[in-house]
Amino acid sequence: MAASAVVKLADHVEAREVVEAVLGMYLMQDQEPRRFQSDEAFRVQLVRRVMRLSEVSADAWPDPNTGRVRRTYRDFAPGAASIIAGWLAEALGATGLHLAKLELRDAERSQQERAGFHKALADLT
Repeated sequence: MAASAVVKLADHVEAREVVEAVLGMYLMQDQEPRRFQSDEAFRVQLVRRVMRLSEVSADAWPDPNTGRVRRTYRDFAPGAASIIAGWLAEALGATGLHLAKLELRDAERSQQERAGFHKALADLT
C-alpha cells in the first residue's frame, strides 16, 4: 500500500515539491515544536502534507447546498503511513535537521547584527 501510494505520488508531483514540503515540515518542527505532540504526530503530519501534494488521494463531490465542490483527503492506514514517514525521514530527515540548524544560526547572526547596529546608534547619541 505504501509503495503504491508513493509511485502514484511520483507520477503526479515533481520531486522538488516533495523535497520542499518535507524540509518545510522539518523547519516547522524545529521552530514551532508545540505544534506536534510527539515524534509520531510529526511523522503522521509529514505524510499527510506530502501525500496531499497530489490529487490522487483526494475525493471530490458537489455540495448541493452551496453548489461548490467539496474535497476530502483519505488518510492511509497507520502501518502504511509509518512506512512512508520512515522513507521520507531516511531520505530527507538529516537534511531537514541540518537546514533547521542553519536557519537558527542565521537568525542568531541577524539578531547579533541588529544588536550591534542599535548599540552603534546609541553610541552616536
